[in-house]
Amino acid sequence: MNNFIQKEDYDARIHTEILNSLTRSDDAVIEICEDRAIAEMRSYMYSRYDCDAIFSATGNDRHPLVLMMAIDIAIYHLFCLHNPQKLSQIRKDRYDRAVEWLKSVSK
Repeated sequence: MNNFIQKEDYDARIHTEILNSLTRSDDAVIEICEDRAIAEMRSYMYSRYDCDAIFSATGNDRHPLVLMMAIDIAIYHLFCLHNPQKLSQIRKDRYDRAVEWLKSVSK
């Protein structure tokens, strides 16, 4: 379990009711998707950045852009668990933007 993303961080990206609906109020599902998002980000960033330092940061020590991308990726994974055929375009676009950003920072 990683503590980089906190549940209250989602408030700026997704309504609590939607998040609870996607997870059926099971925080373990959120943690799994957060771990997947961070693993995905690490796969792009590890060769150039100290990922242990980046993802062990807490509170105001977290980089806001990295946090935003991690949340977008985690939310994408949450939606894919729920119903991937009805994935909204904005969630797909935010995920795609995060991956493009990760590709850029890995170069």
